[in-house]
Amino acid sequence: MYKALLVFDNYNLLEEIKRLRIWGESSEFEIEDIVNDGTSAYRKMREKNYDLVITEIRITGLDGLQLLRNAKKEGTCSHMVLCSEFEDFNYARQGIILGAYDYFAKPFDETLFFSMFNRIKNETFESEAVGVYYGEEIITFFENRDKGIYDYVSTMLEEIYANNKDILKADKKARNICRTVIDEVFNRHEWLDLYIVQEDFYTFDGINESNHGTYKKRYKTILYNLFDEFCELLLHCNKAKISEVISYILNNPENNLKQKSIAEELNINSSYLSTVFFAQTGVRFVDYLTTVKLKRAGWLLKETNLKVFDIAERLDYKDIGYFSRLFKSKYSLPPSEYRNSGGYDYQI
Repeated sequence: MYKALLVFDNYNLLEEIKRLRIWGESSEFEIEDIVNDGTSAYRKMREKNYDLVITEIRITGLDGLQLLRNAKKEGTCSHMVLCSEFEDFNYARQGIILGAYDYFAKPFDETLFFSMFNRIKNETFESEAVGVYYGEEIITFFENRDKGIYDYVSTMLEEIYANNKDILKADKKARNICRTVIDEVFNRHEWLDLYIVQEDFYTFDGINESNHGTYKKRYKTILYNLFDEFCELLLHCNKAKISEVISYILNNPENNLKQKSIAEELNINSSYLSTVFFAQTGVRFVDYLTTVKLKRAGWLLKETNLKVFDIAERLDYKDIGYFSRLFKSKYSLPPSEYRNSGGYDYQI
């Protein structure tokens, strides 16, 4: 389940959000924590990893916009959603400028929330250009060859030189981008030091107006070479890691399996796990997890006398109605009828 933090000091507004039929198995999002001021929310976000934060804009302590600024600056949550009792274009505009993931005002539309949840689950980690300057968002591009990192960075460097008449200033910006990206790659993936010498990519020399074109090409080459070596190593590491994930799931089908808990158990970033799993298998992680659970449910129905309610509970489905509908969607029979049907194939 994806974890959400709610930040509201308006009790009525909070209760409306809580009453929406958007939480639980159907959306895979659940309310993890609730706080009533921005300062407490800021502290919570530094202590725990949330997949989503929904905050009222006008709250005591840090207001919603300041909370959003801090989250973007510190990278504590990439999905910050702003809410208000009355639609306010000015607040919505400020939120968009600061990088809010979405903005909602009363009356709340459940379909819009479900749409947002799906975007969060299916997003492909495409970053904005500004992320490159801080060396944060660009790393996800390095982890997927198909994103066109080389063309992306090349275009960005071209724009830097085109928009800066002062060649030396343009070079300084380009050089800083290269250094930031290289440093961030090695900081995030310490194991790279075992295979690649970081200093090999610091081949920056002096520059003057007569040779800046050559150096512009060199910056592109430096990033491309790092990208190329990184992806080759990552490809092999990812295959081994996904095999480990699959093995863990198959050996622990009743172990309260959730994406976040599996990621923590195997020391993998939860969002990264989802992306790499799909890239390696062609199957969404949550779909594979559901398939394994339902296969296990089928086996328990055939091989034990456990009640349907108990089986659902063992597989961490708290809503038996949802479990029964999910089971029927896969096997075309409700659990009770499936138990008395023909053979069983436990092959995943």
